Amino acid sequence: MLKFKLYYDKDVEEDWLKKMCLNGWAFKKFFLGFYTFEKCEPGEYNYQIELLDSWNGEKHDYSAFMEDTEVKVISQWWRWVYLQKMASDGPFEMYTDIESKITQYNKIKNFFKVALVVELICFFMEAMATINTGSYIFAIFTVLLAVICLAILQIVWKCKWKIEQYKHEKDM
Repeated sequence: MLKFKLYYDKDVEEDWLKKMCLNGWAFKKFFLGFYTFEKCEPGEYNYQIELLDSWNGEKHDYSAFMEDTEVKVISQWWRWVYLQKMASDGPFEMYTDIESKITQYNKIKNFFKVALVVELICFFMEAMATINTGSYIFAIFTVLLAVICLAILQIVWKCKWKIEQYKHEKDM
């Protein structure tokens, strides 16, 4: 089965992949918003998504390391890696201590901050084109870029909120 979805939030995406598996569909591949699924036993797998620091082509080493921990690299898109583990092996959580969770959400926050800056530059350029030409086409793209900027800003804010929650938990 092939499904198309766009996610900016890894937690929501992970929950959706788990729900699909609970319904008997195992995640097999991702490319540009297209998810490929195969039939499986309901709830057979658990999934995690990780943002790597960089992707320098050492996919084999990373996959081998993960397989040593009984985790399979299902798919990779740029620096995002989709991981799968048998549900029968118990809970699957890549980051179990508070510091590593804070580090991961900082990585995600910084990743999206860069994307936000790029989108804001595009937004202002498009807004200037709209003002200078009065074109409805430019106005439509300006609104579209504003929506994208707000979606990215929401993720940055959510990551910041999660980091603050973890820091508060750590201080208790």
